[in-house]
Amino acid sequence: MSTMKNILSLIAIAAILFTSCDKIDQPILDFNIQYRADLYGPAPTFGPATTTTTNVLIEDFTAHQCGFCPDAGVTADEIIETYPGRVTVMAIHAGPLAITKEEDEDEGFTTDWTNIDSKTLWDQLDFQVNPIGRINRTGGLGQTANPNTWVAKTNELVNQIAPVNLQLAVNYGTLGGHLNVHFNAQFPESYENPTKITVYIVESGIEDWQLWYGEDPENVEDYEFKHVLRGSISGPLGLNFTTESVAANTEIQTDYSLVWNPDWAVENCSAIVLITDDVSGEVLNVIEAHL
Repeated sequence: MSTMKNILSLIAIAAILFTSCDKIDQPILDFNIQYRADLYGPAPTFGPATTTTTNVLIEDFTAHQCGFCPDAGVTADEIIETYPGRVTVMAIHAGPLAITKEEDEDEGFTTDWTNIDSKTLWDQLDFQVNPIGRINRTGGLGQTANPNTWVAKTNELVNQIAPVNLQLAVNYGTLGGHLNVHFNAQFPESYENPTKITVYIVESGIEDWQLWYGEDPENVEDYEFKHVLRGSISGPLGLNFTTESVAANTEIQTDYSLVWNPDWAVENCSAIVLITDDVSGEVLNVIEAHL
């Protein structure tokens, strides 16, 4: 097996070539952040992907003043436990119930969990309510799924053959304060539509105020927030990954370094990378790695 790999400034891409694989020299990937091999050494190489079925992304549109939202979060975590390593949850705080209170009011809810990315994803929805979700964005970007359907929809998708198989390695580089991301995509069959890549950062283990109907008191002061969407390093809508059809056995690798936001606790964060169909918006596959 021969390997060709170049780490280029990122509109470029590092491609690994196995004897059975086609090589894509420069898919359009508009990251500006070159992998700092000078600080962290050569990027890792990946072998053939071992997981060939589809991983599932659950986008949980939530809010801290939504009293039914914690129950949806419990459902999502139960699905993760059912399919360890196969299901990724992204808690997207958005909508009118994500509003904050003034610092001098009696109770909490002063933290603004929203961001540009969460608001952009919320605006894609045809039906905007908390809690609501998307499961691999099936049916298109506007299509939503009630939390009571998440289990069934995940069961349906998780054993399907994936159009693209993914591998991911991430680490925090203390020398320059970078998040280093190494991502490998392998297309076992030809794929006709253009695709996009999106990289999100989520954080767990944060305690703050949350309304939770049925609890006593309902305003929970030390609620643990999990999988909170902190932002993206690609923009919330993703960047071009492949701009034309790819042949069977095509493999693409990208490597880049991101200057880390010190407001995010590294030890509680994960990187989520997804490849989507640029025509339908549906998720072809997703992968998550903890820092």
